[in-house]
Amino acid sequence: MSTTYGWAGKILRVNLTNRSITTQSVEPYKQFVGGMGIGYKIIWDEVPLNTDPYAPEAKFVVATGPLTGSGVPCSGRTNISFLTPISKGRSICDGHMGGHFGNVMKYAGYDAIVVEGRSPTPVYIKIDDDRVTIESAAHLWGKMTRESAKTVVEECGPEFTCFTIGPAGENLVNYSVIHTSWGNIAGGGIGAICGSKNLKAVAVRGTGGVAIADPQRLMDLNNYMLTELIGANNNHPIPTYAQSWAEFTAQPPNRWRGAPGLRWEKALGGPVDTGEQPYWQIDRIAYRMFKGVHEKGHQATRNAVKTSGCSSCPTRCYQRFDHEELQEVGGNAKASNTCVGSQTNHVHHLYARPVAPHIRNEGDGLMLTAYIGSNWMDDLGLWCNYGFLNREFRYCFENGVFERVLSTAEFNSIPWEKMRNGDPDWIREVYTRIAYKQGEFSRLGDGAFHTAQRWNLGMAFWDSLFVNAMTYNGYPQHHDFGTGAQAAIFNVMYNRDCMVHTLTNFYNAGMPFEIVRGIIDGHFGQGSLDPPNNFTRTNEAKMRLGKWCFLRKQWHDMATLCDWMWPMTLSPSQRRGYSGDIELDAKFMTAVTGENWTNDDVLLTAERTSNMLRAMTAISFRLNENSSNLRQDHDRLNAHYFDRTPHLEPFTPGNRRMERADMERTFDLFYDVMGWDRATGIPRRATLARLGLSDMADRMAQLGILPA
Repeated sequence: MSTTYGWAGKILRVNLTNRSITTQSVEPYKQFVGGMGIGYKIIWDEVPLNTDPYAPEAKFVVATGPLTGSGVPCSGRTNISFLTPISKGRSICDGHMGGHFGNVMKYAGYDAIVVEGRSPTPVYIKIDDDRVTIESAAHLWGKMTRESAKTVVEECGPEFTCFTIGPAGENLVNYSVIHTSWGNIAGGGIGAICGSKNLKAVAVRGTGGVAIADPQRLMDLNNYMLTELIGANNNHPIPTYAQSWAEFTAQPPNRWRGAPGLRWEKALGGPVDTGEQPYWQIDRIAYRMFKGVHEKGHQATRNAVKTSGCSSCPTRCYQRFDHEELQEVGGNAKASNTCVGSQTNHVHHLYARPVAPHIRNEGDGLMLTAYIGSNWMDDLGLWCNYGFLNREFRYCFENGVFERVLSTAEFNSIPWEKMRNGDPDWIREVYTRIAYKQGEFSRLGDGAFHTAQRWNLGMAFWDSLFVNAMTYNGYPQHHDFGTGAQAAIFNVMYNRDCMVHTLTNFYNAGMPFEIVRGIIDGHFGQGSLDPPNNFTRTNEAKMRLGKWCFLRKQWHDMATLCDWMWPMTLSPSQRRGYSGDIELDAKFMTAVTGENWTNDDVLLTAERTSNMLRAMTAISFRLNENSSNLRQDHDRLNAHYFDRTPHLEPFTPGNRRMERADMERTFDLFYDVMGWDRATGIPRRATLARLGLSDMADRMAQLGILPA
């Protein structure tokens, strides 16, 4: 039997209705690479796009790519594809998580797990290499995520890893997640999809490995990447604080926050000074990203234990804390979070005043309340929709919505004084009511699109600058609009927040802008990148860069690579002129799989999956919204992007206001480079045929939405 390199070789299928467990070869799916690509292909072939996301016939696909489990740095990702319940159109969507699940799944021999059907009673799936069983989860139902995970691992064995859902998923709260490791989640509503199937958890142990075609080449590329190319979190390439070896310090500050004097004060065995981290010293990489300092300032050093991270990642992007003060207010002293759940700039929207004034260390109230909230949210298996949930609450509170939509009895039952007094318990009150669907208030967990319809919030809600909605579909902008047109484009391409970090990684690198612009213009043409918050009118070079960023996102979720770190666009090396290597992942694909991959191959396969996303979205909108025009009904930017700072003209330096006419031209040019119809934003037949997707074109023709 010939060896399969990179891929594990099998797809596992579990039907919870008839309890059948089967496998199939991954070979028919390899043209879609893995992760998102495999997930989309399976959903497209097997799930009609007007299927209720909570129906037994709906499926979800947990998948990795050929680089996960191979030892390629920053490749420990897992992608989950499903029809989302949260947003307009109920279309294709993905959850993404780090941790260790994807690697272990590969070691067990599977590139993907397809789950369908509905169990009559609560269950979890146990995968022990090729021994797969469906186990009772009756004793787990109702338990929090971490307690459930602990119990599952104790039952299965210490070598197992798992993901679980919490009460939010069990109660079919649209804003729900699956949870793995500590602080690693996948959102978009996947928790409720599992809950609808009575699936509490999936546990996996793998004792195999991933076959590598050229191990020496892989090792050489690893050393090259780690000594010349990789930066800190978001691949930021220079430190924020001065170090003797560095020519620059980051202005404005970036995510490289380790420095002499910044210590993990509660490290096991005594404080650890993060010191200097010369870019060529591999054993110092993990000290670069001091996430607590990045988010909370220097006060976060007092309770820092260490940084931690996913399989195969040297940058360790999430911080472990031990906060004794949390126990004083009923919280868990151990805290960690990878993203917005613990960020104070989101948590304060739940309060009417500064938080928790009675906490021991003055000034720590908001920070510690954020950790109470993130721990409680993670335990409930609740999703914040990239901070949107808290903004929705604040808007409704300040605009009298709760008085209008709640009964008098329910309104009076809510302890509003906790909000006004900065009580840390308030954040638990809010999230608990949502996760357990307690009263009309819990409709905040339906998702902004559904909540706004139910409560008749109207255009004032959607166009509010405070709410900061990305489109009228139910999700916020994910990344900095300091880049203008390109960020606007890929923020609207998905059916949830975009999760595209490619542009913001180098745009916010903190390196002198002229160096960054020289590197980027060298790839995409002069004028492809504007100075920060200094927009110029759109042009074709900007759209070439925009397309590249959009395609790279899909590639990362196919290969599967960390979108926070890849691609290696910039470098910390002055000798290299700070230029990275954007073909590195193609080189890794060649070393791992034994196939000859080029950068063009990477972009072509990513273009195929990107057009699958677009075509499936168009079909979903036709079937579920009776819409034939994605440009009009899916991609429309909210008015606040054009109406903010009305006293300043667009394209004024320092002004983030966008011009409607220029944005329309941006869409024209982007649709052109993607091969989509300008009028509708829907892919043309020739584009789909070129990518081997003629069956999608045929289906759109049947529905009357294929462009002429």
